[in-house]
Amino acid sequence: MNTSFTARVPLWGLLLFAWTISGCALSVAPTNSESRQITLELTAYPGRVSASDSTATAEIWATILKGNKPIVDSTLVVFASTAGSITPSSLTRDGLAIAVLQSVGDGRPQRVEVVAQALSVRDTLEVDFVILE
Repeated sequence: MNTSFTARVPLWGLLLFAWTISGCALSVAPTNSESRQITLELTAYPGRVSASDSTATAEIWATILKGNKPIVDSTLVVFASTAGSITPSSLTRDGLAIAVLQSVGDGRPQRVEVVAQALSVRDTLEVDFVILE
């Protein structure tokens, strides 16, 4: 008896799986000329988050441009982080997608890597979970 199946895994699941097994292999090169015009840049507000407060957060802004104009509205952006929790995905509006990174709250300072991907482009950002006085 020959049995086979096809698993349908969403893009964010594949990203999470790749992230888990390969550390932070975060380079994706666009494959066609239209994709090469797309850029993604991450910024954190604030850039440091309390490691002791489990309610402490930072907004992660993903700015996506096609050439020098915002990408079309409702473009899916997928987010992942190495610690804490983050909004798994967001849709763009005027070229901006926002996710919220939340502290673990365990009091352990660490550098957290955040990755975002839209279409065929990806960017990473480091956010510090710190002890605030």
